[in-house]
Amino acid sequence: MPGNAKVSRVFRALGDDTRLLILDELRQRNDQSLFELCARLIEEHGITLSRQAITRHLTTLEKAGLIETQWNGRTKVHSLSAVPLTNQVHRWLGPYIEGERE
Repeated sequence: MPGNAKVSRVFRALGDDTRLLILDELRQRNDQSLFELCARLIEEHGITLSRQAITRHLTTLEKAGLIETQWNGRTKVHSLSAVPLTNQVHRWLGPYIEGERE
């Protein structure tokens, strides 16, 4: 996949408020199951989407590389992956951060 397509996928994934809340929840605590994420979204944010809707959001985030998954027995757990964002921030803002530009 060309570099720009990867960037587009990341930014499209970030373009939804529910997905941003999911990333916030994973930033606070990695390795959460679908059940845990659904419960957190209800308790903390009043979001009452179906498990299938949350699964679609998680799939979008995973395809963009913003989360990673692994199986723990029969439970799929989700963790935040900041690599795609870090790469883009460094690509665009690195020269400014490192003092090469003003």
